[in-house]
Amino acid sequence: MAFDPLNQGSEDSELWLVSYADLMTLIACFFILMVSFADFSKKEEFALKTREIAKYFNKEKFLNSEKRLRFLEQELSRHPELKTKTKVSLKDSDLVVIFSGSLLFDEGDYSIHSDSLKTLDSLIDIIKTENSEYRILIEGYADDLPSKNPFKNTWTLSTARASAVAERFEYFGFIKENITPIGKGDTFKLVESTDKYGNRLEANARLNRRVIVKILEPVYKKKIKLGLGVYFKDAEENR
Repeated sequence: MAFDPLNQGSEDSELWLVSYADLMTLIACFFILMVSFADFSKKEEFALKTREIAKYFNKEKFLNSEKRLRFLEQELSRHPELKTKTKVSLKDSDLVVIFSGSLLFDEGDYSIHSDSLKTLDSLIDIIKTENSEYRILIEGYADDLPSKNPFKNTWTLSTARASAVAERFEYFGFIKENITPIGKGDTFKLVESTDKYGNRLEANARLNRRVIVKILEPVYKKKIKLGLGVYFKDAEENR
């Protein structure tokens, strides 16, 4: 008996229409995308559009920011060099890393210890591997007993310390506009640096002499919490 394609079941004979419709849909989407990208003069808008489209093809890669920061928190906490020398916590969707005591700086000094560079570099490397577009806010602190302070006040010393850490982030390829060092002086002391008789407590002073690194959402996320947007160029968007 001769083969007659017209006698096949209607369901089988129309299967090709499904593939054809899918093809036409993909072609239509392609031309829509071409039209939407027609104006390349606005680079930031173009980047946002491509990122949004990429989300649908790489859903696992584009986790929401809190999940990504939590994953980064776990990575930092597990690192053998960091888990004993830093305190890592996730607060208000910002990842906070506190370097314990005078790990990075001696009293009155703003040059990073050569033997502490490995710890700091490990932190920077892990952050960069996860996402080099994170914004980095660095807070430098000084103790309130600046007997060896090379500057006139603790504000300048703490800012110099924050800047030294910022330079290390820039050295590893972070965009300068995404790094903000600020000096906190001897404010926000963790403990008193003297006893009730006015005697210096070096162990306490060491705790107050610290650096805090805050890892914030990338610039394309737009939202910045705790008023930290004032330190970055999108501050106007958050008013």
